[in-house]
Amino acid sequence: GSPGISGGGGGIPSGRGELLVSLCYQSTTNTLTVVVLKARHLPKSDVSGLSDPYVKVNLYHAKKRISKKKTHVKKCTPNAVFNELFVFDIPCESLEEISVEFLVLDSERGSRNEVIGRLVLGATAEGSGGGHWKEICDFPRRQIAKWHMLCDG
Repeated sequence: GSPGISGGGGGIPSGRGELLVSLCYQSTTNTLTVVVLKARHLPKSDVSGLSDPYVKVNLYHAKKRISKKKTHVKKCTPNAVFNELFVFDIPCESLEEISVEFLVLDSERGSRNEVIGRLVLGATAEGSGGGHWKEICDFPRRQIAKWHMLCDG
């Protein structure tokens, strides 16, 4: 058996693609800089073949959404380069109760935009999202970039 594939799931563990994000916590100004860099291996959209991805970034404080941003749409590509930077004001002294949700959406004209994949970074986030968050808390003022697997929306 090859590693990473659980039994009975029918193959690929996560066919949602991956997202490269960079975060930097400025403890002096209480801001969080989030850079949405790239997405890769995004699944093809059923209707038109290739998806037109964009990324929505939601900032949560104690499970309440306090800010939202979004990138531009990239046309017809499974590998998108966004390179868009967002700065969020953090309403508290630390990042303990803060989390950032990334939603990769497929921009479908005339219909509801479909969530391609989802990623959460935060103190309580599972897997790579929690590890990345711990690093930005441990090393304030340093931009730290990592690839993350996207989960189902």
